[in-house]
This record gives sequence, C-alpha cells and structure tokens, in this order.
Amino acid sequence: MPEETRRSRKPKRPLLRSFRFWVPVGILVLIVAVGVTGALMAKAIADRAFAARDSLQTAIPLASTAKEQVLASDTAAAQATVAQLRTLTGEAKEQADGGLWRFGEAVPVVGANLTAVREIAETIDTLVVEALEPAAGLSLSSLAPVDGRIDVAQLDVASDILDQAAIALSEARATVDGIDRSALIDQVSSGVAQLDDALAEIEPVVEPAQKTLAILPGILGAEGARNYLVLVQNNAESRGTGGNPASLVMITADNGAISITQQASSTDFNNGRPNPIVELDPAVLALYGDKVGRYMQDVTTTPDFPDSARIMGAFWAEEFGTPIDGTLSIDPVALSYIMNATGPVTLPTGEVLDASNVVSTLLSDVYYRFNSGVGVIDNPRQDAFFAVAAAAVFDSITSVSNPRALVDQVARAAEEGRILYVPTSPAEAEIISGSRMTGALPGDNSQMTMVGSYVNDITEGKLDYYMDTAVTVSSDVCNVAAGAAPTFTVNSSLTSTLQPDEVADLPRYVSTARFFPKGVISTDLVLYGPVGSTFASATVDGNAVEATPVEHLGRPAVKVNVVNDPASSHTVSATFTGVADAEYGPLEAWYTPMVRETPVTIDAPGCAG
Repeated sequence: MPEETRRSRKPKRPLLRSFRFWVPVGILVLIVAVGVTGALMAKAIADRAFAARDSLQTAIPLASTAKEQVLASDTAAAQATVAQLRTLTGEAKEQADGGLWRFGEAVPVVGANLTAVREIAETIDTLVVEALEPAAGLSLSSLAPVDGRIDVAQLDVASDILDQAAIALSEARATVDGIDRSALIDQVSSGVAQLDDALAEIEPVVEPAQKTLAILPGILGAEGARNYLVLVQNNAESRGTGGNPASLVMITADNGAISITQQASSTDFNNGRPNPIVELDPAVLALYGDKVGRYMQDVTTTPDFPDSARIMGAFWAEEFGTPIDGTLSIDPVALSYIMNATGPVTLPTGEVLDASNVVSTLLSDVYYRFNSGVGVIDNPRQDAFFAVAAAAVFDSITSVSNPRALVDQVARAAEEGRILYVPTSPAEAEIISGSRMTGALPGDNSQMTMVGSYVNDITEGKLDYYMDTAVTVSSDVCNVAAGAAPTFTVNSSLTSTLQPDEVADLPRYVSTARFFPKGVISTDLVLYGPVGSTFASATVDGNAVEATPVEHLGRPAVKVNVVNDPASSHTVSATFTGVADAEYGPLEAWYTPMVRETPVTIDAPGCAG
C-alpha cells in the first residue's frame, strides 16, 4: 500500500489536542486579549481626556471672571476665583499625563492628539500659575492717586508681574506654534485654535503695557519733576485739532505727586506779532496763513498736533520760560467723558459740574453769565471761571478711586481725537507712535488709508457750539480693475443748529458781528486725501468750485470756505485719485472733534468690514 495511503489512514488526533486548532485559536485569543486590553487602555485614556476637557471647559468662564475682578480691584474675589481655576487646570494637567497617557502618545495617529492635549493642559496651567495668579494679588486701586499722589513703588510691582506674565505668554506661544495641527482630529485642533486665539488677543497688549509701566515712574517724576503743558481746546471756536486753545494749565509731577503749578490764558501772550514766532512749513502757510505762528489762539489750526506743540512751546518759552516735558491737548467733551469716571465736582461758587453739564457750562453758559458787552470786563471773568473749573476737575482726576473706568474714558476720548499728547521723551513717543493720540497724520497707507476733514472757524466768536458736522467717505479701492487708479471722495457736511429766533439774544462774545452778520458762521474747511494721491475735483452742494491743492504731510489738501446762515446746511465734496495697483489699508476718516459727535460713514464696496 502506498505510503500516502497509509498516512491518510493514520488515526486523527482529537481536534482539541490538534496543533491546527490551537495555533489559529491562540492567535485569535491573543488578538482578543490585546483588543480587550487596548480597549480598556483606550477607555482609561478616553476617561482621562474627558475629565481634562471638563476641567478646562469649567475653567474657561472662570478666567474671564477673574480678569474682570482684577480690573475691578476686587482682590479677594479675584484670588478666590483664581484658586478655583488653579484647581481645575491642575486637575486637567494631571489627567492628561502619566505612564498610561505617555504610552498612548507613542501610538500612531492617536499619539499626536494625546501629546497636543497634554501640552495644552500644561500650558494653560502654567499661564494660570505664572500670569493670572500673581495678577490676582494686584489691586488696580493701589495704582490710583491718593490725595493727588500715585505710589510709584506700586508701579514697579505691577511691572514685575507683567514681565513674569510676558514670559509665560512667550512660552505658551512657542508651545502652540510647535503643535502640528495637520495630525490632529477636529476636536483637539479646535482646542489648540482656541488657545491660539486667546494668546493672539492678549499678545499685542502686553508689550506696549510693559513699555508703559517701565516709563510711567519717570513720567510721574520719580527721577525728577516733570512739567506738562495742557491746552484746553474750546470746541465752540473750531480749530483743526479741536478749538481755540485759549486756556492753558501747567501740570507738574514730582515723585508721583501731581499738581497744577501754573495757569494762563491767551491774553498772557504776545499775539498779533508781525512775524511768526517760529519758522512755519510753507504748506502750513499756504493752507492756514501765518496767523498760526502769530496768534497763540491759532496754533491748533493745523491738524498736525506735533507742529502745534512746537509752536505753542515757543510762545510759552518766550512768556514764562518753564521747561516743558510734554504737551497735552484736551477739550471739554473729553472732560465730560472723564467725569463719568470721577463723578461730579463742586466749585467754590457752590455750582456742581458733572458729565451732563460741563460741556454746556464751559462752552455756552459762561458767555451768557458774563455778558456785560465789554470785553475787558467779561474776558477776565470768563478766564477766572475756566481756571476754577479746570482746577476742580483736575482735583477729581487726581483722586479717582476707579482707575479702570478712568482709563476707559480716556481711551474713548483719545479715539475721537479729543486727547492728544506730544512728549519730549523718545521712549514715550515710541509707545504712542502710530496712534491717533499723537495727533500726527499717518505717513503712509499701509496700516490705514486715512482721509481728513478739518474745520477752522474764521467768524470770530463761539458760534461753533451750534455747528454739527458729518463725514462720508466713498471709494472703489477694493473693486477697481487692475491697472486702474482708485478714487477717494470725502463728503463733509456743516449744519448750523442755531435757529433764527435765537440770534438776537446771542452774547456779543459768542457772535461779535464784526466780520459777518450776527449768527452767521464762516468756516474754512480743509479736506485731505490719502498719502500719494492727487486732487481731482471739489463741489459745494453739488456745484463745482475752484480749489487749489496744497501738498501737506505727503498728501493733497484743499481749502473751501463755507458760510452758514442760521438753520442752514452745506456739503463740501473733494475727490482724490490714488495710485494704480498700490496697496491701501482700511479706509478711515479723521476729523475735527466738535461739540457733538461727528457721524462717519465709510462706503467702500468689496472692502472687508
């Protein structure tokens, strides 16, 4: 019998004892065992991941709460909230780590996500410990002035805390930027993006804040007394950056103590001189005349506040000689904003000034009160009232209890161009460089494409208390064809709210009627185009007018005179042509801040926002 046959007839081993059975079954059991173990491990890791997620999600709103409490100077509440935060972020960090978690990080695909979760949890915990926890112990009220003095030592404490926070933010940024998001699932990637967005929101603030805190002690006279000349611009008699700066205050800061050391008015200076006190830019002469340097009341006619500060500094040096470390401009509307933070003040006369009446009191009522019709009598009385009011408001600012509210109101005024500042210190100038607070027009169109509308009253009086303005800017810059030059049109309306039946009762100081009939307002309106553009045309109420462009500060400017009878309105338009294929930043309109808000409309089809 063949061997094969004999083999085929050999008795078979029972299946349960057969190698043929146990090899595949063993493999199957091993697979099942590994699968079960893997599933158990995956479940354990998933449980930890969900726990970490829950802790972080609970922590997120607490972070916002803590921030608000710090800003509100509620130190006890902030520290309690941060303690909760610290517990939650610590739990998240603990859950997203350990031997099992690290083992999972080595698994392809899944590992990258686990690593990202761990790094995010660690980063958030570090930010709480290194940034938010120290900040919670700082009360902003400790930075507020007490009896006219700011404790400069507290500024050093705040500076150290901010420096520590900046280091933590820098490390967090390095971690986030080092995560490869292409390997992440959506849930993890969105978490990384959320932290990225949070960092991006705060990073632009940190460096300027560090620089500000670094120089604030010097500004406050920690290294020697500093003098700041404050021009109070009267919006009732418009000038390019606000109004006639006939009232001036010298503020001195000495080791944190802030006080008014000198006050002056326009009558203290040599006005009407035959020649400007300093050399003037030929473009300024062409647009505004040499009165900018012959009368201190006209130094703010130009919209270039650094130039105004230079000219005013010469007037001040000639008359008083007090050194100036910085020139500040403010108007009564800005004072009303600030009084929202400081509260009302009581004058020696018993009158109460507050946010609701300070503008009308200083820009209108005072002229009716002191209205004998004799300038040599009325003017000194008006100046004395302004001086008393300025001192009272200043005292309230130097004793404010809520510095955050004060900062918010100052920022509001600065955004409207109602507070301007030109320091002599290069370090201070660098911090505010590029902001509207400098009063300097942008030198190019990269960050913004700025156009301007500036009002200069030539009536002689205080009739701009009744003048409303509005600005509309239209452009095809975002949808113009390649190779074609964009156009920019500035429309500026001037509306007199003075009613005909109110004219007869106007005080002589409000409407002198020397050059124009009583109640009539004459305005030189100067419109500026973007840097590098050219003037194309101008109209008044839709009718073409002749206007000669002058290049000032790298941009074309045209001056058009407008005469408003009571209860009348006129619109001046100027069109400028840009450069084909040039880069233009977002459109923005700057304008003379008036007594009331100036509505601004931007019409630029195709532009974002």
